[in-house]
Amino acid sequence: MKKVLIVSLILGCFLALSPGISGAGTFMVGGKYWYAEWESAVLDWFEKDISAGLKEQGVDLQSDIDTGTGYLAGPLLGYQTDNGKWAVSLAAMVFSDFSQDWTGNAGSMMLDTNVDTERMDLDFAVIYALSQYGDAWSLFKYTRVFAGYKFQKVEYDLDLGYQTFMGDRQFRYKLDADVHMPTLGIGFVYPIFEKLVVGLQGGIGLALTELEMTDPDGVKFDISPDASITYNGEFTVTWLPIEHLIIQAGLRGQMWYLKARSPVWWEETESEDITWGPTVSVVLAF
Repeated sequence: MKKVLIVSLILGCFLALSPGISGAGTFMVGGKYWYAEWESAVLDWFEKDISAGLKEQGVDLQSDIDTGTGYLAGPLLGYQTDNGKWAVSLAAMVFSDFSQDWTGNAGSMMLDTNVDTERMDLDFAVIYALSQYGDAWSLFKYTRVFAGYKFQKVEYDLDLGYQTFMGDRQFRYKLDADVHMPTLGIGFVYPIFEKLVVGLQGGIGLALTELEMTDPDGVKFDISPDASITYNGEFTVTWLPIEHLIIQAGLRGQMWYLKARSPVWWEETESEDITWGPTVSVVLAF
């Protein structure tokens, strides 16, 4: 229900703005789907934190977190000025489903976990075309620069169980991470045919992470990760089969780092958050 309200609010704001600037440019409304493999920095950091705690007790943790697989999806909104110089876009990937397995052992204890994951990605960008600075043979004709803001929200409900010869023990943790990523980038678009365009873009920015962990006793720890660099890139093929309809397929990847200390053991670790996979978008322009 919360995600449906977010989508409704985004669409409502867009439609509310439309009458005020109708006729001035092109509006785009559609949806985007991203099937992805995901190596979660938050889950990797938590594994290292648990390992540090067991190490203090003289037990080595041998475990393996599988790469998560799943999808992100949501509405795609955009606007382009009449002269094509400026454009704005918003991909609100508020629907997701990922599955991840975590297995291993700590000494004679077998690790048994259940991970319930929720993720949301928002991607906003302002794009400026450099085409007015070049002629038909100039690289500027096909170049775009952009400034963007990416927001990734991750919530984990994690049941951590140990199977021992004296019985099973269960511990429940909650992890909440908000990642703010201001980004600058550059892109290139090239028309292969009149209705077929290929594009390539890449960006670099900062990842500013807020992380909170709730332990099995209900105690909350505010983790203070260091700021890190974030990268993203996407290759796309865009097809206009009929007037006002845009279909785009691509391959997208993004990465940021999580470097933080354990709330109890004070050991600092670094983890990579990597998401990559194919995308599909369908958009109506009017």
